Amino acid sequence: MNKTTKAAIAAGSAALLLAGGAGTMAAWTASTTASAPQTITAGSMAVSQTGTGAWTWGGGNGATAGTAFNPAVDKLVPGDVVNYTATYNINLVGKNLKATLTPALGGVSGDLLPQLSVADADSTPATYTEGTHTATYTTKITFNPATTDQVGATKTASLAGGAVTLQQTITP
Repeated sequence: MNKTTKAAIAAGSAALLLAGGAGTMAAWTASTTASAPQTITAGSMAVSQTGTGAWTWGGGNGATAGTAFNPAVDKLVPGDVVNYTATYNINLVGKNLKATLTPALGGVSGDLLPQLSVADADSTPATYTEGTHTATYTTKITFNPATTDQVGATKTASLAGGAVTLQQTITP
């Protein structure tokens, strides 16, 4: 083959390779902006405790559920359950906003903390929707009943950092 033929074949092959990608070549497009400028605003949510809460025995080890528990005087042992009941103001702003209150020991400190667990005293926590709500909520604190060998004996925990968190419930 002569040089001219080889060059023609190479040029033809290159043209076929380029044409193979023809589906990715740009097509016509057009666009415009919205007819009027719009601003969107995100919703919000807030929770705050009103008044002073109340401590009660939640049962366990023969304690009478519902009777007063005095954190300054009464001592916990493995298996004890105490409840903290308080009233909270809840404010949800947003058409599709739903939330539940969730207890947490995240701010609790002290050597007794590893033996404690926290839960919602109601097995099915309430879900709140847009608007202003007043809710009475009980946090259940349990001294782990499986604690052995006097682990935690004479230890303390400051429950001042205990909290309830208003947590958004996202539904697909």
